[in-house]
Amino acid sequence: MKRLASLLLLAASALLLSACGFHLKGLGGQVRPLPFSSVYLETGNAQIAGALHDELARNPQLTIAGSPQQAEAVVAVVDEGQSKDVGTINSGGKVNEYQLTYRAVVRVTMGGAELGPDLQVVVRRNMNYSDSDVLGKEQEEASLWADARRDAAEQIARRLSYLKRPAGMSPSGPQSLKPNAATQP
Repeated sequence: MKRLASLLLLAASALLLSACGFHLKGLGGQVRPLPFSSVYLETGNAQIAGALHDELARNPQLTIAGSPQQAEAVVAVVDEGQSKDVGTINSGGKVNEYQLTYRAVVRVTMGGAELGPDLQVVVRRNMNYSDSDVLGKEQEEASLWADARRDAAEQIARRLSYLKRPAGMSPSGPQSLKPNAATQP
């Protein structure tokens, strides 16, 4: 009897959690629709290229095109940079902590028109430092840079969904400015 009650309680809590919209990060949930259905990524040799491609590929309603002519929109990484600044120093004048800053600027165009201003994303990570663990800290720094790029790609993908389609463009492309029932003089 006690086992049945615990199973019923577990089933009820699972039902309540699913009914409220709860989901684990990265699993399920509503994907906000993008103002375009296909995109071409113009990343050049940007370090964020892989993370941005993976993040956009997760959207089931989006097709990643192989050329700009096949795509409805072009997402171009205009600028990218990273810096490593001293965060804190100890009483002996040695570095205690670094602040890693990753910045990416992305421009979105659709039919030759820019969809709003350039999207700029800045991600910061703090890294403790010790002279005795140099090799381990190099690996930790590489991991933090990769995590910052993934985080920036997620932010860019979210911000893309808030862009507005230019006026006069239908989901299938640019429309004619002439009305359908136009008469010739």
